[in-house]
Amino acid sequence: MRFEYQFPNIPELKKLSIIVENKGDIIRTTISGTNSLWVRFLIKFYFGFHNKIGTLARLDGSNVYSMYLPPFPGLAHARMFEVFLLSVLFKRKIPMAVTIGVTTGCQYSCVHCSAKGRSKSRPDLSFDVLRRTVQQCLDLGVTNITFTGGEPLLRDDLEKLISSVSPDQAISQVFTNGLALTPERAKSLKDAGVFGVQISLDSADPAEHDRLRGFDGAFRAVEEGVRNALNAGLLVGISTYATRQNALSHNIISIADLCAQWGVHEISIFDAIKTGGLSDQEDVTLDRISRKVLHKDSILVNKKYQKIPRVITQSWTNSGSGFSRFIGCLAANRQFHITAQGDFTPCDFTPLSFGNVQTESVKSLWEKLIRHPAYCQHQLSCRMQDLFFRKKYIDKIPENADLPYAISDL
Repeated sequence: MRFEYQFPNIPELKKLSIIVENKGDIIRTTISGTNSLWVRFLIKFYFGFHNKIGTLARLDGSNVYSMYLPPFPGLAHARMFEVFLLSVLFKRKIPMAVTIGVTTGCQYSCVHCSAKGRSKSRPDLSFDVLRRTVQQCLDLGVTNITFTGGEPLLRDDLEKLISSVSPDQAISQVFTNGLALTPERAKSLKDAGVFGVQISLDSADPAEHDRLRGFDGAFRAVEEGVRNALNAGLLVGISTYATRQNALSHNIISIADLCAQWGVHEISIFDAIKTGGLSDQEDVTLDRISRKVLHKDSILVNKKYQKIPRVITQSWTNSGSGFSRFIGCLAANRQFHITAQGDFTPCDFTPLSFGNVQTESVKSLWEKLIRHPAYCQHQLSCRMQDLFFRKKYIDKIPENADLPYAISDL
């Protein structure tokens, strides 16, 4: 596939043209309309990085390099790349991704649930508000919309919401525990236009996963959900988290081996963060040694399996190493989160609210967020793991307060 990327919304780059063409797993670029060596280097560096890591899959003639990026070449990816150039070259903060909670309901009682403590006294957002919110996110520039919960598959109108996301503007994903991901539901999601599903898996040991999820049969549901999603033609990711203990126990090795057997495309490993169900767990966060073990194990897995499954870790994106310098802490930088009740938060692990989409536009809330002293500067590492940030903001949240807590009340 051959596609021309142009940037009419960037006056400084209005003459820039990039011909992006995939030759099998390799992306070739032809750049014209600029004499800037820095711009040329940035473009070559970006596409060269993705050529180096390789493709996960092919979709409608385009290459998939991650489940968090639109396939390229393509219209949605051209939009995302424009945002990337604006952020790097001109320091403009435009989000690439949003996670939207569509329900507070869930079948499980997970030990680590990040939503624990959030208010259940208010109703979930109506479909009309959710659809309006999705459109406002697209208008802001978002190119990755991920629907979360609770458990999003408990919402009967989820497919209708997914179908409101134009594939020329953004990809859409669903984060699920897999319990309701039947063959029929997987096909329904595919027909609605979903890009892929991210299924949570805490351990390769069935009994341990069931224990952590507080539900007998949770592991079996993951296995069946993966199979059903793949059979429906969906991209499938596994989402897990790294504690100090399971990193030292090489948990990712056993999970990756299992995912390879199942045919999973990508494995996302988030750092365990003291929030929600883990708020009072002092020893869950990664230290220097466990982080080093996790990093080494992820490299070993990617070398072992070459293509799929690919492991990506929050520890790497927050490391400040190589391309990760363009990522860093995602909150108020590359993404934001909207709870099922409409609270606008920096990310789904941060129990701080900047307002509500029921009374303010997504654009105004985003601007309020990126102007705040805690979020106006790019930060390489996760703020929720920063002791100074936690002392100044998180530790001041009153005990037993409904979450997320209004940052203006601190």
